Amino acid sequence: MGSISDKDSTRHSVEVQRSPRPSPISLAHIVLRSTPTSYRKMVTFYQELLNGEIILEEKTFAFLRYDYEHHRVGILMTPETQAKDGSDVAGLEHVSFTFATLTAMARVYQHLKSLGHEPYWAVNHGMTSSMYYRDPERNKVEIQIENFDTPEEADAFVRGPLFKENPIGTDIDPPAWAERILSKMTPDGEEGLSEEEIRDIKARKEIGPRHEIPWVALAP
Repeated sequence: MGSISDKDSTRHSVEVQRSPRPSPISLAHIVLRSTPTSYRKMVTFYQELLNGEIILEEKTFAFLRYDYEHHRVGILMTPETQAKDGSDVAGLEHVSFTFATLTAMARVYQHLKSLGHEPYWAVNHGMTSSMYYRDPERNKVEIQIENFDTPEEADAFVRGPLFKENPIGTDIDPPAWAERILSKMTPDGEEGLSEEEIRDIKARKEIGPRHEIPWVALAP
């Protein structure tokens, strides 16, 4: 197999080994099923989470986007759809959305908290700092910030000794994390942290070996 670099789709060229078959250029969208009772709540949740634009909303489905794509999230409701019963079944574990800056992610955390949505787990994985939520149908959704400036640095971390020792991460205290970041926010809502402060906040605090995913993260 050859070494292929996707220079057209990323800012950097992380070398990966794979076959010469074509690969997608992006992940286009996700579609989530909803019960009739939670349909409108689902649309509102993702609109608030993503600061999204509702492109189309019908009685049984809605399309939302937050960038150039015609839709990134779809919500589909059918009268027969049943709510999750808490069973631990196979399927999609979670979806994740990346934010551009620490301040952007902290503002989203603060906004969701004001609406009554708290993360059930917050953790610095090393390559990302992440908060995990449940939507009104109890699907898991992650918001994250990249902790490294380049994919090469993140790739090196994942392949390195610290991630081998602790592939789970170090838990974050969301209120304290957000308060530190937002205390430096500029009047127009942009990043006000110094480069040194950004590096310090993004750097994972090493706690030694950790190989068990906590139940709060695994619970269906």
